[in-house]
Parts: sequence; C-alpha cells; structure tokens
Amino acid sequence: MKVALFGGTFNPIHIGHLIMAQYVLNFSQVQKVIFVPNGHPPHKIEDVADASDRFEMVKLSIEDNPYFDISDFEIKKSGPSWTIDTLEYFSSIYERVYFIIGSDNLSEIVKWYKAEEILRRYPLIVLPRERDLCAIKKEIEKLSSKYAQEITLIQMPIVDISSTEIRKLIRQNKSIRYMVHPKVEEYIKRKGLYKR
Repeated sequence: MKVALFGGTFNPIHIGHLIMAQYVLNFSQVQKVIFVPNGHPPHKIEDVADASDRFEMVKLSIEDNPYFDISDFEIKKSGPSWTIDTLEYFSSIYERVYFIIGSDNLSEIVKWYKAEEILRRYPLIVLPRERDLCAIKKEIEKLSSKYAQEITLIQMPIVDISSTEIRKLIRQNKSIRYMVHPKVEEYIKRKGLYKR
C-alpha cells in the first residue's frame, strides 16, 4: 500500500489539515493518509497541548474517514521527533511512503536532521501555503534535480486557517466554530485547553 505521512503538532488539528489530506488522496497515488502527531516537537516548546490531547483531537477529526489513519509512533517514542526516524519506521511496514510537506518548508527541509537521506529516499508531496506557484515550482525543480527524487505539487486552494489563530481566539473567548471538527471544539471546551 502507498501511504502519505502527514506529520505535525496539530495543536489543535483544524479543518484546513483535513482539507489538505483529502486533496492528497484526491490528486496523488497514495491510498491512505496517516496523521502522525509529534511527541516532542524539536522546534516548538511553548503553548503546546499535551500529546495525548493532540492525539485524541486528531482521532476525533478523522474517525469517519476510512482513508485517514493516525499513528502514535512519535508520541510513544522517547526524545525528539525526527522525521527520518518516522519515515524509516513506516517504510518497514508499507510498500511506499510519501512525506507531506507544506511549501513554506521546502527551502528549510535541507536544514533538517538527516535532510539528504530524507530527500534521496522518500518522495515528497507538497501542499501550497502561498499563492505564487512559480516560486514553489522553482524550489521543487531545484530539489528534484539535486536529489533525483519524485516531488509532487498538489494544486489546491490556499486554506488560510492556522492553529495559532485558533489558540488566539480561544484565549479571547471567541468561537472557533467551523474552524475545527465539532467534536474537537467540544473536546477543547470540555478539557479547557488553550485558555492561557
């Protein structure tokens, strides 16, 4: 089976994440998208909900879609969550593993831990975060020619919702209705997440 890994903090997961995952299913060769919430995000320390809460919110968001799955691999792993470790783990299970990345990370991925190994061994699926597709395509061409790897750009509308904005609205006692799955909204209220 061909799968795509959708890693992230998901702090919290929002409708934009779900739309992006559905576009990957619609316009790539993958048969399943696996959401992989970070356990200990190496670059994010503050304002991050407990991993078990973030895992539960992703689970609630995707439970009605048989083509979405969730893994606690990074949550159960001790130490930092390095992308290469996650890719290696899933490639031991599945026929082919694609890695979903936002276009805003394209120029940064070369600085990631074991970046060359990631770029040489795993095909990327790029989701646009900005409207200038020419710049994204140039970056893809540069990486693709240097690492001889398959990099697919999924052309889709820009979904300008962020977890940061959602947390800000919660702190201001504003509604986040329609920005997250209704079950996630209820979970956040019940657990009192992101209030400070």
